[in-house]
Amino acid sequence: MSKRRIESRASKTADMTCGCRALSSMEKNPLYKSDDWVAAKLLPRKIQLIVRIPPARKMLARVFGPQGVYEWVIARTRYIDEVMRRALAEGFSQVLIFGAGFDSRAIRFQAQLGDCRVFELDAPTTQAMKIGQLQKRGVVLPPNLVFVPVNFEKETAKEKLSSAGFHAGAKTLAILEGVLQYLKPDAAEETLRTVAEHVGTGSWLVFDYAHASVLRGEGSLYGEERMTRGVSRFGESWQFGLEENEVEPFLRKYRFSQRDRRSPRQLEEMCFQDEKGVIVGRVNGTQSIVWAEKQ
Repeated sequence: MSKRRIESRASKTADMTCGCRALSSMEKNPLYKSDDWVAAKLLPRKIQLIVRIPPARKMLARVFGPQGVYEWVIARTRYIDEVMRRALAEGFSQVLIFGAGFDSRAIRFQAQLGDCRVFELDAPTTQAMKIGQLQKRGVVLPPNLVFVPVNFEKETAKEKLSSAGFHAGAKTLAILEGVLQYLKPDAAEETLRTVAEHVGTGSWLVFDYAHASVLRGEGSLYGEERMTRGVSRFGESWQFGLEENEVEPFLRKYRFSQRDRRSPRQLEEMCFQDEKGVIVGRVNGTQSIVWAEKQ
């Protein structure tokens, strides 16, 4: 069996997500602007200079995120950022990020984190590149950030979390951003089982998921063809998805209950609706996002 790209090199989708976040941090339009200044530092030096020019930035946004992918990344990042703000305000003691990629929340939320520890799990190749680039760009790694390398399809996170100092049963925010789609069904189930077994009652889980119709290739959703073709070209094709009526039963299997769920249309209304009520940005229609609580 041939290796998937993520097993031997840094994830290309992680690169693209970082690029979208970086561009968003430089936007002048408040509906498109995010605060991921770390992502901007990770861009190649030449690109950093180019994206300061608005027309060039607009062109790159189309390259990084065609047919609503750019808007999807912005909306997903904002949504998860807000869940994290609420978790920290409620005194959660741990944040557990699966498939962290170039996630920068441990750095961006350092002032709010206090004694809260952030555990990042990801493929060793992506994690090594991230650490190297952050150090190269002079970004200080906070002392409460713990890197845990793991291949989700060949290893379980259980032993690795324990040896990394993760406290099972503590009130934890678990983030699975752009993760489940890329896992085989068995690996996706095992990942949710691991979360359920390690986090305490009242913990939160936030994740995005592919719509099952995308895996069937129905082609009925905005931007579906470009999205599936893109991830396949990167050697990181989607392997797991859910029907809308499967989401809550799926959560109940792992003792979670849904607090909130946002469809692409609802994310458009949340992030890209101007003062006149006009939707100025369309979100790629292939995925939705869920926030749940451990019972």
